Amino acid sequence: MLDPDTGWWDELTKPVPDDMRREDGHRTFGLMELAVRGPWRGQGIARRLHETLLDSFEAERVLLNVHPGSKAASAAYRAWGYRKIGEARPWGTGADLHDVMLLDLR
Repeated sequence: MLDPDTGWWDELTKPVPDDMRREDGHRTFGLMELAVRGPWRGQGIARRLHETLLDSFEAERVLLNVHPGSKAASAAYRAWGYRKIGEARPWGTGADLHDVMLLDLR
């Protein structure tokens, strides 16, 4: 869960509205590193992992970063209801630009 003082929103290249960045420690789950190894891809494993994860917590939304070169991951996130809300350079200015995606759970 994102803490009220999270720096995640500060990494976006363009600011988002204050209401979108507001965190209280319960509102937003930050998803990091959902991956399936090559031999097991295309079998619905990532979708099932994602659904199981979402069933394990209560939050209004899920936030993640995905590298735009990860076409399969980006397509899966869109199919699961995520929408791109901006771009960020996670982990500092030398990082590749990532798409920031949000899934509303309400």
